[in-house]
Amino acid sequence: MKKFFKEFKDFITKGNILDMAIGIIIGGAFSAVVTALANKILMPIINAVLSYITNGQGLYTILFHSQLASDAEIAAATETGTALTIGPDNLYYTRLFYIDWSAFFEAIINFIFIALTLFIILKVVQYVAKKQAELKARLEKSHEGNAEAEPEPAPEPEEPKVDPVVALLEEIRDELKSKEEKK
Repeated sequence: MKKFFKEFKDFITKGNILDMAIGIIIGGAFSAVVTALANKILMPIINAVLSYITNGQGLYTILFHSQLASDAEIAAATETGTALTIGPDNLYYTRLFYIDWSAFFEAIINFIFIALTLFIILKVVQYVAKKQAELKARLEKSHEGNAEAEPEPAPEPEEPKVDPVVALLEEIRDELKSKEEKK
């Protein structure tokens, strides 16, 4: 049992699990931002355009309704607390089943925004990782080049230039010395 808890503790304290938890928390907050963007900014615009296209009917399909509630039924339901269904057309129904296409479009827009944002984040992370790897390779190459390169030998000192007259006089001197030694 101790081994199990030790392994669990090691698993929990690993950096990867903590990074994942932080990612989930940030993802939840990001999802709220995308949902607000879709529901409060984009969907009103889309609904306005679609309302113009559908002559104010909205994006819904009524599958089944029993009947429209009359004014008397509405008054009786209000007095007794009986629930009536308000349809997408703002009319009261005793029973109503319909498809709300705008909710479906909201979900699609949310998905596209989240997927697009994650794609952009992934591309940025890949770009940074690639640049980091290139920089690391360049640094390693420069360090290897410095470590393996043999030090250049010190340049040999140049012989001083001799004046031709001095050189001729030295030759004459050396010849005279060699003649004297032969005697």
